[in-house]
Amino acid sequence: MKRKSYFFLIFFTLFLLNFQNINAGIKLTYSLDNIYPERDLSFGNTVIDSVDPDREFSLNNSDIELYIPEFYVRGVYVTGWAAGSERMNDLIELVENTILTAMVIDIKDQDGYLSYYSSVPLAQEIGANKRKISNPRALLERLHSKDIYTIARISVFKDDVLARRRRDLALRIYDSENHKIIKDPCWLDPSKKEVWEYNIMLAREAAALGFDEIQFDYVRYPALGNGPLIALAPELRPKSSYINDFVKYSIEALADLDVPVSVDVFGLTTSVRGDMGIGQNFQELCEIVDIISPMVYPSHYSEGVYGIPEPDREPYQVVYRGLLDAQKKVNNKENFIIRPWLQDFSLKSRYTKEDIQAQIKAAESLGIKEWLLWNPGSRYTEEAVKSHHFR
Repeated sequence: MKRKSYFFLIFFTLFLLNFQNINAGIKLTYSLDNIYPERDLSFGNTVIDSVDPDREFSLNNSDIELYIPEFYVRGVYVTGWAAGSERMNDLIELVENTILTAMVIDIKDQDGYLSYYSSVPLAQEIGANKRKISNPRALLERLHSKDIYTIARISVFKDDVLARRRRDLALRIYDSENHKIIKDPCWLDPSKKEVWEYNIMLAREAAALGFDEIQFDYVRYPALGNGPLIALAPELRPKSSYINDFVKYSIEALADLDVPVSVDVFGLTTSVRGDMGIGQNFQELCEIVDIISPMVYPSHYSEGVYGIPEPDREPYQVVYRGLLDAQKKVNNKENFIIRPWLQDFSLKSRYTKEDIQAQIKAAESLGIKEWLLWNPGSRYTEEAVKSHHFR
């Protein structure tokens, strides 16, 4: 009897453990009822794909079990100046006292200036070095001691410093009014291998300093709209081919470092066909990278997009619809992370704690647990991320 009781106890214990594991998962299924109108939505000359409102949708277009891991990247953007100042103490405290886990720190900003003194020869040659952060290695050690995940942000093709110092690397712009070609003083030519190599060298240096991840921003052509200026791509190739080639090349060049590479993209790229004239084709980029961050800031969407009269005042709906379209374009790629940039700044209207939380709710309602908050001055609404009580 003792032997039978012993085996029964083992069997029963294993059954309970298995039952607990099953129930630890969260089953996610979503309905698209009344999410989209049954028509195409237009954005200028760009067409937004409509969605069948009667179709059931989940992360893999079928019912799935989603198990929550111990760690998610939930971060804030930190300028180089903020990272190197006393304000960093407040930002560290912000992460420690909230649901945040990460910081995205400028290594090269959109003007082309670095946040520290780099040993990369071209950076020294063009005067890109700035001592915003006096000792980046010590800063990263401090952040890691507090279990803060660190992401190095590098602005790639928006780079005033290199474009002005090296005119041969600047983007060529065709002025259709005056019928002449000019060199852009702020943008680099995405087809130039020397530009690729420069940014890859900076990424390698950032990894050597101790950053956990590399994030490429401004991986695109300038958004010139329908005006007289046209960004030129050589050999009549589509702009997206040069952007895709750079991303592929950089990932291969950094593969030996075992450091993840992520890419930022315009928010509307998740919903449109093509590359919006800036070279960012969301679906094609998703086939190349493993982490992508669409900037789904509600204030950046034009009136009427997704059928919403004032997108800035509907943060939940804008983020939900943009990320829903993003999930459709991922094509069920395994271990793929959609990590959106969310808005913690005021532009068209004052953004409150509730507006920020609405965006987080929208992302998490789709099973997207990783996100980043953007404020250009690195000043954040702590109450919005104090806890998950707002769910």
